[in-house]
Amino acid sequence: MVLKTELCRFSGAKIYPGRGIRFIRSDSQVFLFVNSKCKRYFHNRLKPSKLTWTAMYRKQHKKVII
Repeated sequence: MVLKTELCRFSGAKIYPGRGIRFIRSDSQVFLFVNSKCKRYFHNRLKPSKLTWTAMYRKQHKKVII
C-alpha cells in the first residue's frame, strides 16, 4: 500500500494523510503545514532558510535532510 504524502510549505517535512493544517488564502492558493508552529511562523513572515530545523536551511548548509 502506497500512502500519498505531501510537503509542508514552510518546513519541507512530509505530511501523511489525515495530518497537518490546510490554509486557503483569499486568492484560492492552498498552503499545507505540518503543525501550528509552521503555520504561525509562515503568517509572521519568518524565513525558513534562517531556522535550523527546516529543510531549506539544511539544504543551504549542506546538512543531511531529515
